[in-house]
Order: sequence, then C-alpha cells, then structure tokens
Amino acid sequence: MSSPTKRATARATSPRSPGRFGGRVGSVGLLAAVAVGVATAIRVLYNAPFEPVAFPPRLVPAVGTVAALASGVALAAVGLSTERPVVRVGLLFAGVFGVLATVSGAATVAAAVAIPVGAALAFARAMGPPETYFELRRGVIALTFALAVGLSLAATAGLVGSPFRAAGSAAFLAGVTLLAVRAEGDPVALGAGALAFAGVVAASAAAPYVTGSALLAGFAVVGSPHLLVATAAFGGVAAAVSGFRGGDARLAIGAVLLLLAGVPATPGAATAVCLGAALAVLDADEFFGKADGPDEPNATEVNTR
Repeated sequence: MSSPTKRATARATSPRSPGRFGGRVGSVGLLAAVAVGVATAIRVLYNAPFEPVAFPPRLVPAVGTVAALASGVALAAVGLSTERPVVRVGLLFAGVFGVLATVSGAATVAAAVAIPVGAALAFARAMGPPETYFELRRGVIALTFALAVGLSLAATAGLVGSPFRAAGSAAFLAGVTLLAVRAEGDPVALGAGALAFAGVVAASAAAPYVTGSALLAGFAVVGSPHLLVATAAFGGVAAAVSGFRGGDARLAIGAVLLLLAGVPATPGAATAVCLGAALAVLDADEFFGKADGPDEPNATEVNTR
C-alpha cells in the first residue's frame, strides 16, 4: 500500500488536474470559494452582537445572491466538465435548480429535492460500489454531505419539521469532521486542524453568545453543540492544509469551500456544499474518467485515501 503522501501526489498530478489551481475545475471552485467567503464574512460582521459593521442594508442580501448564483453556476460548469453522463446530469440538475431557487422562490421546493438527489446520484455513480475500506469511507463522507443537503433544504422548504433542520446541521458538521481522513499521515495538517479545534473551543468558552451568533448568522448552524463545530473545524482545516501541502488543489479548495459555505440550509449554500464535497472527496479519474464509469475494468484508480 502506498503512503498517503504518494497517494496525494498521484491525485494531484493526474492528467485531469493540470495547473496550479487544479485545472479549470479547481479554478471554478476557487472563484466560488472567494464569492462564498466574502458573503459569509459580510454576514458575520453585519450581525455581530457588539458594534456590528455598518454595511449598506442591501449589501448583505446582494452579496448572498451573488455567492449563491456563483456556486450554482460553478457546480453546473463542473458537471459539464465530466464525460460520465450520470455524473454530468446529477451535478447539472443540482446546479441548475440551485440557480433557479435563488432567482425565484417558486423553485424552492423543487430544489429541495433536486439538489440532494442530483448530488447523491453523481457521487454514487462517480465512486461506484466500494471494493475497499478506503473507498467505503470516502463514499460515506460524500453521501453524508448529500444527506445534510437533503435534510436542511427539506426543513427550510417546510417539507419536514424543525428537528430535521438540526439533523441536517449535525450531518453537515459530521461530514466536515470526517474530512480529517484526507489528511491521514500528514502530522502538520493534523496539527493545524488541532489548532483550529482549540480555537473554536476557546472562543466558545470565552464568549459563547458571540460564538453562537456568528455560527448562526454566518454558517447557519442550528441545534448543534459547539464541540461538534470544533471537530468540523479540525477536519476541514486538516484536509485543506493537507491538500495545500501535497499539491492537491482540488482537495484544498473543496475543504475551504465547505468551511466557508456552512450548513446547506439555502439553495445557494447547498450548491456550494455539493461543489466542495465533489472537489474534496472525488478523485480526478473517478470524477472525469471514462464514460463507462468507475466499475468497469479499464477505469483507473488513483487514490485510496
């Protein structure tokens, strides 16, 4: 079995990932991450309980809409980049309905079904039936994000009760926590994750009200203990640092996008989470691959992490 560093290098140097930012797909993800990051920062600052920043009243919804549209368009563009029909249709379905629901509230209920179903279909087809423990755990991570999207959007759309909103929040945080396995064998990345964990715990202990307000306003965290948020910070930061150190741009960008997007309680956040999960969890050959799918004999396996 190859080392995690070699596996990460193999993933990063795949012919489907040229360039410093992971090729066109990585660049699209980076642009979406910037838009989502700006929107999240403005929401947190605008809703700060003490001396909030005096932004123009229309700025917060405006940047939120731009970020949501950017995420939906980016997800659809990534879907168009793959040669696998089922993966393409699933991601296009999620991206297009994310954009439609952002533009018109009439599409909210349809998006609550289309986005998680499309993402789950794309993830399941891209990875295929798991044959090893490593494939199984990556499949669990990817489908955990799809589950979080489904629960959160269904609750937001009024299809299910408020307990499902909290369940979606917990599922999302659990998925980000599990990203720590992508940093396996990288002590520096795991150390960075540990620092992020300690930072969230310290902030929660020192100013629980301010921390809770920031988590709600900026990241839509509802009904989840701050300790689970801390473990999510650990997993997300560890994966991002590992991707950066190993030259795996898609892993780094995907993990950062998941950290910035927060709980997928809106169509825009949901498409950002789906995009981040696709970048952070799927390998290039799984994602782009041949049109015959990963379960065919001539499909190539690159990463086992």
